Amino acid sequence: MPEIVLTEEQARILAGAATAVVVRDPSGVAVGMLDPKEAAIIAEAKRRLAARGPKYTGPAVMAMLDALQAERDRIGPFDVAYMEDFVRRLEASDPAKYGPKGSA
Repeated sequence: MPEIVLTEEQARILAGAATAVVVRDPSGVAVGMLDPKEAAIIAEAKRRLAARGPKYTGPAVMAMLDALQAERDRIGPFDVAYMEDFVRRLEASDPAKYGPKGSA
């Protein structure tokens, strides 16, 4: 994918902007917009993706939340220690459904 490296001044303007920044070619024609909020979101997503630790799919997270809600409905409110034990047992019972990616 082609990329353009901003000068230090351009990067400073983008980083300090509260709203989208219009990008213009040398003749002043608008060629696009850069949203500093989107850039921050993308940077955070890349940081999380590179971080160590387990990674869960969306369906695995939803299945875990559904199971936690069902357990709460069954026994009532529970503490963190019970929740952590419940999650460990759930992941062990069906790693493909509840575990991190690549655990099945």
